[in-house]
This record gives sequence, C-alpha cells and structure tokens, in this order.
Amino acid sequence: MPERGEVGERLATLLQHAAETAEGQTEVTLRNLPDEVAKAQREAIEVQRKAAEAETKAAEASIASAKATEKAAVAMERSARYMFWSVIVASVSAIASAVSAYYSYWSAVHRG
Repeated sequence: MPERGEVGERLATLLQHAAETAEGQTEVTLRNLPDEVAKAQREAIEVQRKAAEAETKAAEASIASAKATEKAAVAMERSARYMFWSVIVASVSAIASAVSAYYSYWSAVHRG
C-alpha cells in the first residue's frame, strides 16, 4: 500500500497538472476568441445581406402588384365607360322602338 506522503504527492501532482491543463485550455480559448467573434460577425453580415435581398424581392413584388392593380383599374374604368355608352345606346334604341310602335299603332287605328 502506498504511503500517505506518496498519495499526497501524487494528488498534488495531478492537481497541478489539471490546473496547468485548464490554464492552457483557457489560453487557447482566449486566443481563439477573436476568431470566433470575427466568424460570428461574418455570419451576422451574411444574414443581414440575405434579409436585405429578401426585402428587395418583397419590394419588387409589391411594385409589380401595384402596377397590376393600376392596369386593372384602367381596364375597369374603360369597361365602365363602354357599359355607360351601351346603356345610353340601348335607351335610345328602346325609345326609338317605342316611338315606332306608337306610330304604327296610330297609323293602324286612324286608317279609316
């Protein structure tokens, strides 16, 4: 069985080794920190660029939609004008037909 002094010495050696390893890992982590920050910044910039592209595409789609709506409004206005004039022509035609029917009736009744 190992003596207490040996056990204490081995334990002290292991603790010192663990402390040195942890210190080394901390140093490596601190050295890598600027690289990690730069990587995160590059990723953030890329995400922002993609978001800007998406916003641009959405704006283009909105413009296309507005143009289509404008064309539809012009077509509806033109259609309303045609309908207005067709109603006027139909009304004039109906009045002319009524006048013609009246004269036909008047001619038939007053023949005599």
